[in-house]
Amino acid sequence: MDQRHVEEQADLLALQKFQHNFENSLKSSVIYILRDGALTIGEIEQRLDQSHGQILEQLQELIEDGLVLQQMSEKVQGLAYSLTGPAEELVRQFKESIVWSKQHITY
Repeated sequence: MDQRHVEEQADLLALQKFQHNFENSLKSSVIYILRDGALTIGEIEQRLDQSHGQILEQLQELIEDGLVLQQMSEKVQGLAYSLTGPAEELVRQFKESIVWSKQHITY
């Protein structure tokens, strides 16, 4: 195998891992709405119109993946969720995907 083919295979594997991790669009949605700062689970539920259980499961997975932080918030006197640095990088990619989608995909 030549170097180009090896790199392409590595890229395809990375893409498959990314797609597998975000095949559930709720994870992407949670990351996207946290882009402007920490939110409580109640605030996330309101913005996404999803059940508490569904959102809690996704938040736990995102915490395990190192993309979301759970912390006590004095502002709301409870738990709040916010993005980590790697998740903030993802938001930039999501924004580019949103722009591309609006320009090229008809609904």
